[in-house]
Amino acid sequence: MMKLCRTKPVWLLAVIALLAFQARLLAQEHAANGPQLFASTCGACHGSDGRSGERAPNIATRREVVSLSDADLIRIVQRGIAGTGMPAFGYLGDEKIKAIVAHLRTLQGVGAMKQLPGDPAQGEMVFFGKAACGSCHMVNGRGGFIAEDLSGYGSGHSAEDLRASILHPERKRGREESAVVVLMKDGAKLSGMIRNQDNFSIVLQANDGGIHLVSRSKVLRTEPDKALMMPGDYESRLSNKELDDLLSYLLKTGADEK
Repeated sequence: MMKLCRTKPVWLLAVIALLAFQARLLAQEHAANGPQLFASTCGACHGSDGRSGERAPNIATRREVVSLSDADLIRIVQRGIAGTGMPAFGYLGDEKIKAIVAHLRTLQGVGAMKQLPGDPAQGEMVFFGKAACGSCHMVNGRGGFIAEDLSGYGSGHSAEDLRASILHPERKRGREESAVVVLMKDGAKLSGMIRNQDNFSIVLQANDGGIHLVSRSKVLRTEPDKALMMPGDYESRLSNKELDDLLSYLLKTGADEK
């Protein structure tokens, strides 16, 4: 009896160690299956890269999604969102859902190394100076409002994504069609970004920030406004050092926003 009592703790430790080892293996297995689980569960609607599909929106770079906590994302996957078409996947179990969210974070660039040789302080000067990004884009309440607010933009994008967006803006669909000059039948001219439109009217945000509801019956024609389009010459306009500085600034502001 005394001998059994002495050996019981050893057996308990062995069992605990075995269970812990199995739990680690299970966790590693689920983590490794994160991309596969995402592809089979989410990819059909959100796209294999999370950047939107035919039936669901972008969840890889949208700021409001990237800014959600892991707990929020897990809860959404578990319970779904009523009235939106987002179903509940609670039947997958906690470990698989966590693996899906972990892979989504990878697609979002969250937690990835985002170190560049650039200087964020110098990049801020490039943003509001030589590159003139601030004439259209805003960062933390400073800058223009015609184009996308870039506050926190870097939190959902890798350095490679940012570099491609700056050097190859033509790949970003929708921007070209939104920057227009509206020529009116009475000779008036409005320039700005189309915020909404239908068969009867155009909602235009002009360069001065004003919102104009323009009746199509009064429009002679619309033309692309090249002055508002994202410049395509940054590769020649900016040096490699200036580009690294600019990217570092955007990545830093993204990290500061989280």
